[in-house]
Amino acid sequence: MILFLRLLIAHLIADFLLQPNSWVEHKNKNGVKSRKLFYHILVVTSISVLFSLDYFAWQIPLFIFTIHYLIDLAKIYIKPSKAGSLTWFLGDQILHVLSIAGVVFIINGVPSNIASQFSDLISNERNLIVGLAYIFVIWPSMIIINLATKHWQNQIHQTMGPSLQNAGKWIGVLERILVLTFVLGAQFQAIGFLIAAKSILRISVKNEDGTRLLSEYVLVGTFISFTIAIMTGLLANSML
Repeated sequence: MILFLRLLIAHLIADFLLQPNSWVEHKNKNGVKSRKLFYHILVVTSISVLFSLDYFAWQIPLFIFTIHYLIDLAKIYIKPSKAGSLTWFLGDQILHVLSIAGVVFIINGVPSNIASQFSDLISNERNLIVGLAYIFVIWPSMIIINLATKHWQNQIHQTMGPSLQNAGKWIGVLERILVLTFVLGAQFQAIGFLIAAKSILRISVKNEDGTRLLSEYVLVGTFISFTIAIMTGLLANSML
């Protein structure tokens, strides 16, 4: 685990802090012929070896250099419609993290107790209750709130026009995650600051005719969302 964390830190430093935008542009423009791609891979490999503190493990430079090069090269030449999106970025980083885990397994071997640790994790009643609470406030509650405010959504759309696509959905998901986390951590005072912050940021409309409609809609949606998250957190706490 220690080696994995060291290599992960090395990856984050080399891939973000030590990779200028000019290198990224040069890589995307020149592909396999880009010398900046080669420089980047050398930096990643060097930082990884340095942070590993195991300078005799030849597998680290060999596999880090090869796998990182292949992933970056594939990213340059495979450009789907979602290239440059958050999904594309996360997919790329997940591949890098998995490759680091693979290098660690090659060097240290797969832990013999990994299956039992996973079994203990999903067999722990506390973990299951907390996990269930988060799953509920993220997905089922989103459908509940959407159905409960559907009539007002249509009214707001007709009066104010469309808003950012899926913005309200993601704001609701994030606020419920935060509220549930605060409740589980018994930090109830933080919920008040969250309500105040959202009220200030969301209620800023120039169209005075629609201001009251939007304000009431935001308040209704916010209180439904917060009520679900708070009640879920209190119920989870009572079961822990």
